Amino acid sequence: HEEHEGHEEHEGHEEHEGHEEHEENRPDPHAWLDPENGKLWLDAIASELSLIDPINSATYRANAESGKLEIDAVIAEVEATLSRVLDIQFLVFHDAYQYFENRLGISAIGAITVADAVDPSPARILELNNLVKKTGVICIFSEPQFNPGLIRSVMGDAIVKSHVIDPLGTQLELGKHFYPQLIRSIAQTLASCL
Repeated sequence: HEEHEGHEEHEGHEEHEGHEEHEENRPDPHAWLDPENGKLWLDAIASELSLIDPINSATYRANAESGKLEIDAVIAEVEATLSRVLDIQFLVFHDAYQYFENRLGISAIGAITVADAVDPSPARILELNNLVKKTGVICIFSEPQFNPGLIRSVMGDAIVKSHVIDPLGTQLELGKHFYPQLIRSIAQTLASCL
């Protein structure tokens, strides 16, 4: 994805069928999964709110600084959590985690589907089943909103763990700690399966 720095080669994702089309047709919409982007957005939000409500500008800026410190802390925590699983082979349900992968130094070897609403073809499932066997995939991550039967098809007869990873944080409590908890939750799910 040329849309964000540090994603030049997208190493390890050679098996993404149709990935080139995904890259050419639209930018990766999952930018929130890079916590550094979260910090940038805090500054942008504080600036915009300060323009709209200058009386409370100091509060908006202080809240942004506090949020950035919390994000820095979760980045350090997540880097430590993931440090033991950097070289483990895994698949994700759809190609949503590139920002997270790039920032935190991990890399899925493929995705079951490259588009949210498109199920993989039988040929793609067979290709992924062979990839799982050939590469020693340890875990396949599904998502709450997608068909778990596809995970079983991709696993075939291989002994592979499967966990649900939620890039939207649908089960997390909303509030001022939501975003750091989202990043933490994704990392913990990855580490627990790998």
